[in-house]
Amino acid sequence: MKTHSINRFFQFLLIASLVTLFSCGNEPDEGASQEEILIEQDSVAEVLEEVDIQRDTLTGNWINADFLAELRKNKSVYFSQNKMLPVAEVIIDESTNRMQLVFGYNEGCGGTFVRTNDQLRLEACDSNAAINFNFEYDPFKKELFLIQDDIRYQFVRSSIKVEEAGLGVQKLIAKEMLNGNWQSAKAVKPFGGKISFDEKGFVRGLSSYNKYSFVLGYDSYPAFMDVIKLQRGAQQTDNWYWQLEGDSLRFFSFNESAPDMFEQKAVYVRLP
Repeated sequence: MKTHSINRFFQFLLIASLVTLFSCGNEPDEGASQEEILIEQDSVAEVLEEVDIQRDTLTGNWINADFLAELRKNKSVYFSQNKMLPVAEVIIDESTNRMQLVFGYNEGCGGTFVRTNDQLRLEACDSNAAINFNFEYDPFKKELFLIQDDIRYQFVRSSIKVEEAGLGVQKLIAKEMLNGNWQSAKAVKPFGGKISFDEKGFVRGLSSYNKYSFVLGYDSYPAFMDVIKLQRGAQQTDNWYWQLEGDSLRFFSFNESAPDMFEQKAVYVRLP
């Protein structure tokens, strides 16, 4: 198993800094040397402080980084769903020392974990063998990643508490795809003239719908397009096909008798 150690990163960072500080020793620049030394020292200190802060706050949802990259490239959950496998999300709760792995589409297993410096060991996950995780810090993005084999999980903090399985993925997709205000370019009922989506799964201005969520698994859907669930109250839910192209958002209904099986119902443009 390939491991990544923050300790090795620290060693590399410190050595690189020392080399930078003293590499010009034979040709001193009296006017700039002291300033450069202070800048380098501050940079190292800032990185070390940032790592300590992030390592002390691991509670939350960690999302498969490959899925996030694919989602940003494709602008489609449907065409990115395979990157949610084998594990889409890792949920850590340090208050109970519990850790949950979410396999693909909200199914998962959990167990207790032991933390040692820059490593986490999931002791049991539905009686399976223990699983080891390491941390990797990106000093340029100032982000901490959780590593298992060669899969990276990116921290998505939406609250100080852990959230139920799948909710972290839902909020991430909402933030990347639909979050914000949209103005109608063409729409028929039930779609209104101006709608808005937020990251918490609420929609406004869309007839009597008040909540929404993204379909993550598509085995039971007949068409090759993203599906969104729009909810009225606590019970009724309607499925709509949707497509995001640049700043244009389109909604479709599925009709097997239509020439291309889809009937466009609304087109929206993202508002700045």
